[in-house]
Amino acid sequence: MRGLVLALLLAAVEGRAEPPEEESPWFVPDHAALQLAGSIGLLSAGPGWGFLRDGVDAELLLGWAPPAVAGEDFLTVTLKGQWHPFRPAWRGWTLRPLTVGLLLSYTFGDAYFVGLPDRYPDGYYWFKTALRPALLLGAGAGRPVPALGLRLQGYAELVATDYRLLHFLQSPATAGTGLFSLALGVRVRF
Repeated sequence: MRGLVLALLLAAVEGRAEPPEEESPWFVPDHAALQLAGSIGLLSAGPGWGFLRDGVDAELLLGWAPPAVAGEDFLTVTLKGQWHPFRPAWRGWTLRPLTVGLLLSYTFGDAYFVGLPDRYPDGYYWFKTALRPALLLGAGAGRPVPALGLRLQGYAELVATDYRLLHFLQSPATAGTGLFSLALGVRVRF
């Protein structure tokens, strides 16, 4: 009986020719993202972390928009989380036909505020112009690049900020006037 138990235990142990790679600590990013538009600046970039076998992503992005696009020069910092419930593989590609997520961005500058400035009467603004939560819906696809030891993923997302969603709920006829902004991006997974 002892021999059978020992044989089963040995069969369960995975044999390796070399020692296993140590996993990086949780705070070390496993990918980088570069995004165009999407209500967080014309161009945003930053580190990201994949969880649950890359079924969930978290990213910290720094975004910038020039005056020619946004009317003024501004910077944003965004915390973004996405869930990819389906990740089928097809001919070497990993598809992400559905991505849902949330983001929270903060815009720097004197024109933006979290607390209502003294120059406005109480109740003038009900929302915080510097802090923008948003919902996102998207899709993407990726493919390994063995020569570089990386995986590249492209994605597209529709982003709706709290202000735009509330405006739409108050007046649904405004749906065609910019409920969503489009984000296009790429992730490089290490």
